[in-house]
Amino acid sequence: MITLQAKDTYRLTSVFMILIIAGVQWGFYRPYLSQFPTFTNATPVIHIHGALLMGWMMLLVIQPLLINFKKVKLHRSIGKISWILGPMIIISMFLVGRGSYWRGLDFISQNPGSFTASDNLAVMVLDIRGFVTFAIFWALAMAYRKNSGSHMRYMIATGLLAIGPGVGRGLMATFDLSLHSALTITDVLDLLIAGVFIGYDFARKKDSKPYLIVFTFFLVGAILWQYCYSEFWQNFAQGYADLLY
Repeated sequence: MITLQAKDTYRLTSVFMILIIAGVQWGFYRPYLSQFPTFTNATPVIHIHGALLMGWMMLLVIQPLLINFKKVKLHRSIGKISWILGPMIIISMFLVGRGSYWRGLDFISQNPGSFTASDNLAVMVLDIRGFVTFAIFWALAMAYRKNSGSHMRYMIATGLLAIGPGVGRGLMATFDLSLHSALTITDVLDLLIAGVFIGYDFARKKDSKPYLIVFTFFLVGAILWQYCYSEFWQNFAQGYADLLY
C-alpha cells in the first residue's frame, strides 16, 4: 500500500526531473537548439545522443507518476525500455567523448596556441566521468530493480548527471563564466543535492546507502575536475585516448 508520504515523494521526483529538463534546455539552447534546423556544429552522433538522453529524462518523469497513480504494471512494462535505452546511452556517451577528443585535436592543429593538447586532455574529465558514472548508476538501478527504494534513488542519480552539461552551459552562456567555473558550480550543486537527499533519508530512517554511493562518485568526479591539469590525470587521459580513441 502506498502511503500519502510515498505518493508525495514520487510526485516530487517527477517535478524535480522536469526542473532538470528545463535546466538542460536552457543550457543547450544557444549551442544546439538555436541552430535548428541546420545544426551546423552537430554530428549525427550528437543528435542521437541528445535524443536518447531526452528519452531517458522523460522516462524519469513518467515512471514516478505511474507509481503515484498506482499504475505499477504499466510502470514495469515501460521500465523494460531501460534495458535497451541505458546501454545505448552509455555507448553514445563514449562516442560523443571520442568525437570531442578528435575535434579538439583538429582545433589545435588549425588554431595553434589558443587551445593546447593539455587543455584537450583536461576536458576529457567531463566526458569520462559522465560516461562511467552513468554506466554505474544505471547498472545499480537495474541490479536493485526489485528494491524500489534503491532503484528509485539510483535512477534519480542518473538524472542528476544532466545538471552539469545542461546548467553548466547555461551558466557559461548567460553569465559569461569559464568552463572551469561553471562546472565547478554544478559539481557543488550536485554534491549539495546528494547531501540533502542523504540527510532526508537519514532523518526518515530510510536506507541512505544509495545516496552515499552517489555522493561519493560525485565527489570523486569533482576532485578530478579540479585536478584535470595534474600529471596524474594528464597521463591517465592520454593513455585512455591512445587505448580507446
